[in-house]
Amino acid sequence: MDLQTLNIYRDMRQSMEACEFSQDHSVSGFVELTSENIDKLVTLVESEISSAGIELYKDDEFKAHKVLPAFQFEEEFASFKVKIELVTLKVNDQYFIGDNWGQLLSYPKYVLNPVELVFVADEMAVHGGAKQSEKFTRYLNAAKVCQLIKQVANDVTASDDYLIIFGQSLSINFAIDETALDHDIDPESLEELLSRDLHKEAKTGLVREALVAFLKNIDKDKRFTYLLTHFNAFATQLLASYEQYVNNYSFDKVRREHQEKKTEYICKINKVFDDVATKTFAIPAGVWLAASKIEEGDLGSLIFYKNIVFVLIVFVLAVFVGLNLLGQFSSLSSIKNEYEPLFERLKKEKGIDESEVDLYLDELKSRDNIVWWKLAASMFVAITMFIIVIALVCGSTI
Repeated sequence: MDLQTLNIYRDMRQSMEACEFSQDHSVSGFVELTSENIDKLVTLVESEISSAGIELYKDDEFKAHKVLPAFQFEEEFASFKVKIELVTLKVNDQYFIGDNWGQLLSYPKYVLNPVELVFVADEMAVHGGAKQSEKFTRYLNAAKVCQLIKQVANDVTASDDYLIIFGQSLSINFAIDETALDHDIDPESLEELLSRDLHKEAKTGLVREALVAFLKNIDKDKRFTYLLTHFNAFATQLLASYEQYVNNYSFDKVRREHQEKKTEYICKINKVFDDVATKTFAIPAGVWLAASKIEEGDLGSLIFYKNIVFVLIVFVLAVFVGLNLLGQFSSLSSIKNEYEPLFERLKKEKGIDESEVDLYLDELKSRDNIVWWKLAASMFVAITMFIIVIALVCGSTI
């Protein structure tokens, strides 16, 4: 649906007379039967916000039942009125039609992901499009705050509440009430704070800490509304905490943390091979078992079939070890994709020597290459030993 269609809907609602509301979220009433109104109704029917069935009346007397868009206006209907039925509540990813803002804000999904157009019957107004109203702007800003909370949340609970953990757990539900739109919300300072790479992990922790401290004594159902109505105070406290963190920033401590990160990733890389090292011993053991059991025998003899069984056993072992090794290549690649952007970001940390971070990256890449070749060599050994077993069986067959 576009803005023009929703404006047509508003015009029809405004022009309706003798309105009757039903519990199935619809309203019926009378409008003048004109060619223009019929065209508007066809547009609304195509958007599924109007019933296709209409009733024609003259002097308050029912005359005929018609169906759109098949019905065509003629001059004989100039003095008629038409009874129409419109939807009064409909919400999807594109637009919302309802009685008030509270209905829309009761859907956490559409607070987190705002709709593009809003019709509110209490105001008989359409919000959205190129010229955004003050309330619609606040609605969009509330959605930005939702995205920021989602960004720093530790987890999502079964009830779609966002869980913030910092010393204690705090769940936040994005359903809010209309009073939240009575206050100006300016999330730009918080957006800018979290969008910059500098101290990113620390800033995430500071936001979590500030949320827990600010909302822990507020009822769960009112937390997000309270945050929006007091957002400027929250942002001020958070920026003050960040400024204090920067003032207390210890570059020696940060360097030590970076070294710890390097050591952590080296351990992860080494563990990739260590996880399958024991399993690679299965191939030599299988070859030794096969070599000790293989006997000379005629083609088609019982001994020949025993030798074939030994080949199959070694084949199964080789496949098993090979699949494990192939899986470790993917693990190694994932670790590399994880640490490379991290250390590239660390280069931008204030007070950090880029050459020092490059040295860390070189060490990690060197260790990554060593483990990669270990895995490749293990694959080669597994294939070679399987070929040796086949050769032994072929040599023992007379």
